[in-house]
Amino acid sequence: MRKRDRREKKHRSGEIPTGSFSDIAFLLIIYFLVATTLVKVKSITADLPSGEKSSQTQSDKTPTINLKNDLIMFNDKRVDLAGLNERLSALDLPEQEADKRIILLESAKGTPYEVYFQALAAISANGGVVALVEDDK
Repeated sequence: MRKRDRREKKHRSGEIPTGSFSDIAFLLIIYFLVATTLVKVKSITADLPSGEKSSQTQSDKTPTINLKNDLIMFNDKRVDLAGLNERLSALDLPEQEADKRIILLESAKGTPYEVYFQALAAISANGGVVALVEDDK
């Protein structure tokens, strides 16, 4: 038996079998392609005015959007989202001076985030600068 053990030891090599590594790598690539979700995140770019208080007060002609629950009010007139976009585009905000592009956005407590986000996106898409109204309490 000693001769037999010597022959087996001579035929063994010190190499690691790597023949199936490419198959495993290919299967992992397929798995990650199938398991990964490719979702485009919705986002908006908004210009916010500085938080400094200026000496001049806001004029009465500054457009105001009030949000309460699912209700959107533009200058105290009820509008839907399409109407809000129409009125904002009629203001031609990108062509205005920086201080004339400000839109006041006031949101009541309990307003759904989706409504708030849509109003904010409409203002930004039409070239407006959002000024958030906050109660001093």
